[in-house]
Amino acid sequence: MIACLGRAAAVAGLLLAVSQPAAAIVNGAPTTEARYAERFGWAVALEAPKTDAVCTAQLISPTWVLTAGHCTGAGNRLVIGSPSRARGRVLAAADAVRHPDYDAETGAFDVGLIRLKEPVDIPPVPLITAAEAPLLLQAKAHAVIGGWGKRSTSLGFSDLFIVSDVQLADLRRLPDRFVFFDPVSGPCGGDSGGPLLLERSDGTRVLAGIASRVVGNLCAQGGGISIYVDVAAMRSFIEQHVADLPR
Repeated sequence: MIACLGRAAAVAGLLLAVSQPAAAIVNGAPTTEARYAERFGWAVALEAPKTDAVCTAQLISPTWVLTAGHCTGAGNRLVIGSPSRARGRVLAAADAVRHPDYDAETGAFDVGLIRLKEPVDIPPVPLITAAEAPLLLQAKAHAVIGGWGKRSTSLGFSDLFIVSDVQLADLRRLPDRFVFFDPVSGPCGGDSGGPLLLERSDGTRVLAGIASRVVGNLCAQGGGISIYVDVAAMRSFIEQHVADLPR
């Protein structure tokens, strides 16, 4: 465990070796049907039928879903339309693509896209822009994270979408991701690929990060160091493939 060694600043040079894929939102709360429909209707659960593994994703256009690279696969079962994975609508995937520089060992460029066979008539989540990132993605900023992962080491994957507020303490931006420390909450198993949302001045929320890895076992610790893919840094990759991305 190195989550106590100077927090994000101390692990900048070590996270490649010791981080591990994000697993559920610790100390989060289940989302109601009404709140999911109002704020998180674009959230997608990814289920791997062969392994029973779970990841989280988000609809970013009528035909594309964005998630972590280590979650990307056309064989996933995609569920949307309800905070409950058991009651959601199942979508069919056509194909999938990972970032060309994705490294499964280090977690670098841990981002991928899944193309849907049919377009979905659900408003997608807005993506943060490169111009907005320096203004919104700042140390001590408050953010919202979510996912269908575990809530502790003793529990299985959640049927309900779990959300939590976090503070981006000791924030450190890297070329493809950012690292922050929150002692109370963070992603756990099954939250990989899930959203980190920041609020614009007009009150709208934008997708600034997607859960990639954690340092240590946040499920057991109740929070710690989280590593999220920097969506602003991935815009060129996303725009290269998603022709119907809202502008």
